[in-house]
Order: sequence, then structure tokens, then C-alpha cells
Amino acid sequence: MTNPAAAIRALITYAICIPLAMAVGWLLCNPLDYGTLGFFGLIGLLIISPIFIKWHYPILVFGIGCPAYCFFLMGNPPLLQVVVILSLGIAIVDRAMNSEKRFVSPAVMTWPILFTIAMVYATAELRGGVGLKAFGGELAGGKKYIALFIGCAMFFALTSRYIPKEKRNLYVALFFLAGTPQFFSDLFPVLPAPLNYINLVFPPSEAATQKDFTLGSSRLGAVAASAGIVANFMIAKFGLRGLLRSDRPNRTLLFGLLMLLTFLGGFRIVLVTYLMVGTMLFFIEGLHRTRLLPVALLGLVMSGAFLVGFSDKLPATFQRTLSFLPLKFDSEVLLDADGSKEWREQMWRDVWPKVPDYLLLGKGYALTKDDFAMMGDGQFSNGIQSKLDASMGSLAISGDYHNGPLSTLMPFGIWGAISLLWIGFAGLFVMYRNYRYGDEDLKNVNTFLLVIFLNRFIGFFFLFGAYSNDIGEFGKLAGFSIALNWGVCKPKAVAAVVPRIKKIIPQRQPARLPAHA
Repeated sequence: MTNPAAAIRALITYAICIPLAMAVGWLLCNPLDYGTLGFFGLIGLLIISPIFIKWHYPILVFGIGCPAYCFFLMGNPPLLQVVVILSLGIAIVDRAMNSEKRFVSPAVMTWPILFTIAMVYATAELRGGVGLKAFGGELAGGKKYIALFIGCAMFFALTSRYIPKEKRNLYVALFFLAGTPQFFSDLFPVLPAPLNYINLVFPPSEAATQKDFTLGSSRLGAVAASAGIVANFMIAKFGLRGLLRSDRPNRTLLFGLLMLLTFLGGFRIVLVTYLMVGTMLFFIEGLHRTRLLPVALLGLVMSGAFLVGFSDKLPATFQRTLSFLPLKFDSEVLLDADGSKEWREQMWRDVWPKVPDYLLLGKGYALTKDDFAMMGDGQFSNGIQSKLDASMGSLAISGDYHNGPLSTLMPFGIWGAISLLWIGFAGLFVMYRNYRYGDEDLKNVNTFLLVIFLNRFIGFFFLFGAYSNDIGEFGKLAGFSIALNWGVCKPKAVAAVVPRIKKIIPQRQPARLPAHA
């Protein structure tokens, strides 16, 4: 006897599967078309949607640090943007369906981030809208707007729930180690042909695409970044004290090797950053009051003596990393480093006089056809010197000033400065409270989060900064700290001690004898 319910389910299945199979067969005629890739991406997303719905939060924590790109989507967005949108959307739907699942976003961080979103959107609207040329728009420059909005949304996605105490170690590892695969970007010249497809997910770096790629001379920034990521995880896990313990020499040796690998990138800012972070941690952990102080001073003296004698014999990338020190280096390395410094300073001198024109209404990020024409000519607009090369002109017009204050004031004026300072000081407040009053088993992690947040905030003004990226980094660090510590920690309540009043018991007086006794 036929089961009507089973027959109906079979008909529904055929009604869905047969048209879907026909559509897939038709699309396979042009498999590399964006429409085809997007369609298959949508099918894949529907298939794995149950996994995303259940595990979207750990995927989020991993995805915001992973350097992968979704090459099959229009605009080639980074994985970070995709997982933030999906995770926040799932969290909002979950909150709408269950009133008990509340976000843990504290007001101290929520208000400055909402102010930033409103300010950026208002500036974009007043300057012609968000330019998305990849989607057919007349303006370009929208990627930075998207990066800003996604950076703000990342904070709310991270604070959509608490991190369970029994899974803290797992989430700390996901947060800090997710960027380790970045080294694939530097392996493009040496990967065998069948593995070249991995660079669709991890695009090749600038050094890897150069024709004169030479190990030891080419700047392997991605390899250096991967080494630094593992080193950061070790600091967060063990603390500086745990890495320098005499009974764990393997940790010390591995950490030292990772620090040496960071020199392969040839970035001076990396060495300056680690010197700042190491100094802060050394004093915050109280190591200056231990016997490690003379050991550290001796190590610095010996390193300095070695560099004085062999600085010009080191690999080129090592020399470039150390080139800010008053030592002897190869002339070509110094010429390359000084040239990089010179064009930055020249760009800053030419752009700073234009800042007052954009204090009340920033110029935003949108790029017009005229801007693209000036990029091709290597010219700046409105009297900015034309002696600079085309590459610098392109960076200045597109807003890549390599300078934190300029990247804030030019696009968003005084309102951008207010939002940056508000988010920065609010984040420092959150980090300090969680470091000061957080659980003891999170002491190393909270200390490191505080130090890297403070270092990034200071470095934004004096070393290197980009408003469109750093706002998201501040939100990411603060959001992870809040989720990990279950909010902003407060001083632990101390029970009032009521002094016990000793009851005075009068001593019994000896009985008096009668007077006549």
C-alpha cells in the first residue's frame, strides 16, 4: 500500500533536485564565471549551514585572524568579512528567537563604536556615497568603508556570547594562531605547479611575485608574520616570565628562533614593536625586581657587541630591520631604507597643509574618475608637489598615508579623531579592568592583551597607523577580552568584617566572711 506522506516527500525531493541538477549542468558550461562561482558558493553555504549555525562562534574567532580570501565571491573579500557577517547575522536571529541569549557588549565600548558607524556613514553620504566599483558603481574606494563597518561589526559579533570557562584555552589558541598559514603567501615561487592553487586562498605577496626573488635578500613579510604570530601565542600562553624560565630552555630557544625569523620581513617597525612589548611586559610582570634584570642587561650588551662587529655581514633583510640603529650596514640596504623613509616624509609634508580643509567634513574614501586620472599621471590635486613618483601619488590620493593621524583627519576630520580617541581610551579601560580584576588563570592572556592594545594605540600616533584597519583591531581585541572575561571585570566584593566584641564576664568575688569570724 502506497504511503501518501512518503510519496509527497519524494515528489518534493524530485521537484527540487531535478531543476537544481539542470541549473548546475548549464552553469558548468562556464565554470569560471563569477555568477557560476557565486551560485556554487551559495549551494555550498546551504549545505554547510547547519555546521555554521551550531559552530559559528568558534569559526568567527578563527576566521577574524585567518589571512584567507574568498576568491569565489565578487570582490575577492577576506574570510574575516564573510565570517563576521554570517556570525553576527546568526547571533541576531538567535537573540530574536530567544530573549535569554543577550549580547554582552558593555556600554563603555558600545557607544563609541555606534558613534563611529554613524559618523562614517554620514561622511560617506555627504561625499557621494560608498564607492563600490567592483559592483558596477561609478565611484571606487568602498573597500575601506566596508573594512570599517565590518571592523565595528566584529566587536558585536565577538560579544554576542560568553566564552565557556572550560574552553578558554581552545579559544585563545584559535584567536592567536589563526594567522599562522600566512606564510603560504611567500611560497609562490617555490611551490610545485599542482600546489599553486593554494595561492587563490592565500594570494602571493609582493615579494613572491618579483622576478629577482632570492632567499635572504627578498623580504619575506608573510613568513615573518607567521613567526610573530606563534611568538605572540607563546607570550599569551606562558607570559614573559614563563618563556625565560631556566628550567624550560626549549621554550626560550624556540621563542628566540621565532624572533629571528621575524627579521626576514625587513620591517623596522616589527623590531621596534617587539622591543616596546617586551619592555612593557618585563616591568608589568615585575621581572625587573628579579635576577632576570642583570641577565637581560647582559644579553643586551652582548647583542650590541655582536652587532657592532658583524652588522654589515648579516642577511639583507636583517640589516634592513636594524637599519634605524647607528651601525654599519650595506650601502644598498641603507639606500632602500632611507628612500622608503624619505618618500613617506615628503608625502606627509605635502598632505598636512590640506588637513584644515577637511576638519569639519572629511574627504571620505570615495575615488572619482579624476582621482584615477591623477593616479596615472603621478600628480596630486590643488598644488601638492608633482615631483613625487606615481606610486606615492596613488597612495596619497587613495588615503594610504602610512600615518595614523593623517589617515584619521583627512577622511573624517575632527569627528574621526573623536571616535578614535573614544574607542582607544574605552578599550584601554576595558583591558586594564580585565587585567587588574580578571581570573587568575587568565592573567597571562589579559596582561598580553593589555600590552598589545596599548602598544598599538601608541604606535598609531608615532609609528604606523591606518584608521580603516586599526578601528577594527581595537574592536577585535576589546571584544575578545570581554567575551573571555565575561564582561568588564570589577573589584571583587570583600565581605565586611564585623569586629567581634568580647563579652566580659565579671569574675566571681570570693564570699566575704562574716565580720565576727
